[in-house]
Amino acid sequence: MNLAPERIPRAAAVLGYGGVVPFATLALAFAFAPHGAAQRALEGFLIYGAVILSFLGGMRWGAASGAAREHGRTLTIAILPSLWAALVLWWPDPAASAWGLLIGFTLMGVADWLRPGAGVPAWMRPLRVRLTVAVVLCHLLVVAIL
Repeated sequence: MNLAPERIPRAAAVLGYGGVVPFATLALAFAFAPHGAAQRALEGFLIYGAVILSFLGGMRWGAASGAAREHGRTLTIAILPSLWAALVLWWPDPAASAWGLLIGFTLMGVADWLRPGAGVPAWMRPLRVRLTVAVVLCHLLVVAIL
């Protein structure tokens, strides 16, 4: 029995960490750019966050729909990140939106750790933890500034 964790495939690691680059870039631009550019960076940060949170729900939908039998509860849970992301973008206060996305990413990270879904490879858990930590840190920088 092999107890060593499965190695994260290079493409998944590169694309996953590459997906964090816009968060980090936009958070830093928000922190250090002149006012007008900082506001655009904040808007981009929030929109990108909503898109990626929706993507995470889509991953869960894909895993659930590929399972041996359909689980209505799992499919229902899979649509929640998209609904949450849309809701937090409608909030008029960008600080509330940033906090809402931070909460959404944290909850998805916990969910992906505790119940990764049927057929999800073992390497996905450690990758998702690392990506979640990086994304949450970017959100913490933004909410600290707001």
